[in-house]
Amino acid sequence: MRWLAGLSSRAILLYCTAFLSAAVLGAAPGSAQEFRLITSPWPPSNYLDEEGRPTGLSVAVVEAIKHRLGVDTPIEVLPWARGYVIAEQNPNVMLFTAGRTDERVAAGFEFIGPIVMWRHVLLSRSDATFEISDLEDVWMQDLTAAAVRGSWQAKLLQSAGVDVVETDDQAMSARMLLAGRIDLWFTSSLQASVVLRDLNEPQNAVVEHFTIRKSPSYLMISKGTDPALLAEWRGAFQALKSTGFYDELVELWSARLGIPLGHDPDQGTFAKPQNISFVIP
Repeated sequence: MRWLAGLSSRAILLYCTAFLSAAVLGAAPGSAQEFRLITSPWPPSNYLDEEGRPTGLSVAVVEAIKHRLGVDTPIEVLPWARGYVIAEQNPNVMLFTAGRTDERVAAGFEFIGPIVMWRHVLLSRSDATFEISDLEDVWMQDLTAAAVRGSWQAKLLQSAGVDVVETDDQAMSARMLLAGRIDLWFTSSLQASVVLRDLNEPQNAVVEHFTIRKSPSYLMISKGTDPALLAEWRGAFQALKSTGFYDELVELWSARLGIPLGHDPDQGTFAKPQNISFVIP
């Protein structure tokens, strides 16, 4: 812009200010703010594939929403505890997937979903000799249980007085169980099938004792997030329901995981219970 050379410094400043203002006003809605997208290893909902890329059932939903909104923000994969602290301390952060608890609602988090429905169970090795039917039995028999560090599962076990070993991820919990270093593994039926498969362990290497909770998981949005940004993502999530996206998701991931899946708009994607291949005592 050679013509700027003939202007005073004040005129140049006014021109640049006007140019930048016009650029901001002309920007597309929602482009000024975007979510910082954070997930943690929690297969098959969210995890890293063999090439180190985020993948999974919930990652597929997030990527579909990003595509509808024209967003190219990358998904970060961090340990759950670290991701939670970031979401707790900063606005415009999406952490997924997460359970919708009273504690988190009170802390100001918003939720989009549900994305995946989990049936949370306690598993032992198939050669275990103890019998348990509730958490009081676990406590009375002084059994140790593994759960992911910072998760609600770990907190629930601790509140029941159970001796908890906190791990970095589900695979670590499974390896500790199979090595005999702990007595129980607190996970979901869907996760356990996938983790055991990835570790090249047979499904009947573990025994399911009882279901502790059925719970949907969501995209969790941090307190103080731009309301317009939140509304955009809510709208795009709802719009997916009127397409064939979830039919394709279930077909693709059933084949990929080797586990029959289903989808319900009020529950999210789930493993069909009649096809769970655990040994039930």
